[in-house]
Amino acid sequence: MMSEHSFLRDTAVKAAVKLGIYPKIVALLNRQIAKREAASIKKHGLEVLAKVDEVLTKEGITPFFVFGLLLGAYREKGFIPYDYDLDIGIMESERPDNLIDIMLKNGFVLKRQFYFKEDGRITIEQFEYNKVPVDFYYFFEKDENTIATIVSYKHEYKDWKEANESDGFPSEIITAEKTTFSRQDFLGIQFYMPDKAASWLSGFYGKDFMTPVKNWSSEKSETCRRPYPVRQYRNLEIVRQKAPK
Repeated sequence: MMSEHSFLRDTAVKAAVKLGIYPKIVALLNRQIAKREAASIKKHGLEVLAKVDEVLTKEGITPFFVFGLLLGAYREKGFIPYDYDLDIGIMESERPDNLIDIMLKNGFVLKRQFYFKEDGRITIEQFEYNKVPVDFYYFFEKDENTIATIVSYKHEYKDWKEANESDGFPSEIITAEKTTFSRQDFLGIQFYMPDKAASWLSGFYGKDFMTPVKNWSSEKSETCRRPYPVRQYRNLEIVRQKAPK
């Protein structure tokens, strides 16, 4: 049975979509959330990274910096001030079937999981520890010289709940030059990073990645991001799990 809160929320969303103001409302809420989460990263980010590294390496997994986390490490020598999550890459082949249980036992909470309905393949998982979001991006070998990961974005015009119940979310494939990973210093602690970090960042953000841009958009830069034909969905069942008290 739908609760009164859920009914009011859905009614408000439908009204906002009909009036054409839903994207603006979402953008405003996301800015407030991002501001709060950026503050959490500043306070607890290094502690959370160390915890992720400890938990995963113990399981034989190599977690490596990607996207905004890698950019901050390479360019800023620290966290990007306005970054609101920690981006971790994991080779899909290294992800154990019981990864969620492993993370839960170590105090993490699973917040989101995206997957393909056709085969159940998981693309992104977001965990949270000490109020810091950590996104796991699963990479796979695309060819002998390239690895890739697939990400999802908000629906073109539907709110996330309606999108999830209908045609899902648009996808992009992001490629990177195949490389080795080695431990490198980040704020006094050694973490795994790609040895071809500059090549990766140029592909992720364009050749001008060393120039800070707060509201960066892939549409304004030549990147390795390309549309992917299969849409993704958010798993609403598995994320109901909570970390043990």
